[in-house]
Amino acid sequence: MKECYYYSIGSGSSGNCGLYVCGNTAVLIDLGVSVRRLTAALRRRGLEIDSLAGVLITHEHQDHIKGLATYVKKHRAPLYASRGAAEAIVRKVPAAAELLHPFWGGETFTLGGLQIESFLTPHDSPESVGYLIRGGGEVFGYATDLGFMPAAIRSRLIGCGTVVLESNHDLTMLETGPYPYILKQRVGGPRGHLSNVDCAACAAALVRSGTKTLILAHLSEENNTPALARQETERAIAGLGRCKVFVAPKDEMDEPVWLSEEGQCSLFA
Repeated sequence: MKECYYYSIGSGSSGNCGLYVCGNTAVLIDLGVSVRRLTAALRRRGLEIDSLAGVLITHEHQDHIKGLATYVKKHRAPLYASRGAAEAIVRKVPAAAELLHPFWGGETFTLGGLQIESFLTPHDSPESVGYLIRGGGEVFGYATDLGFMPAAIRSRLIGCGTVVLESNHDLTMLETGPYPYILKQRVGGPRGHLSNVDCAACAAALVRSGTKTLILAHLSEENNTPALARQETERAIAGLGRCKVFVAPKDEMDEPVWLSEEGQCSLFA
């Protein structure tokens, strides 16, 4: 069995970027950090940008494509995005067109020996998607930037050994926090971001079905804390089965999260 791991390079409203590695294949999920920061992070893992099999983009919001304009000037690894997201990306970064490989939201394709399955997510961005990645005998799920958890997405995630799941905001902190009313409505709305409570409810369903590792991601700096996010999920999954809970930090992880029970993990908060 190939060794696979996930390594968060950035998570949250300031920038999102994750590295998935399985055997000799490495892919990015989103490019919401600078190319300089990405280069340094990859080198710490013994990788270079040009060794990537590709970049999977979830949607075109700036915190997910911040590094793209510089990337397309210097690097040739292909970009994958839904057709709706690709059109929006090209309007923002025209030079990305020659590297983009658009697909229909919900489509499955292969990349470097990995099977990539996309699924549509409820977010205020054209054809936003999440991903399932199959490789090395493991199934990895990635679901962030969704205003609520549809039953169809939860069903897709069931069966994944490891899931990166959005735990964006604490409901009380959002309600009483500094955001203007219209932004609070957007974040807490059905095309905004997933709350700690909704994340925890989904986490419970996943753990009941055998998920062994959860990585809570895309935490709001203003409306959440790592401790609150983790406590909500750990309370929901208590007694349901063996599951390790990690919180992706705003910046780079110290160590990767291995996607097999034999791998070594460190706790992040």
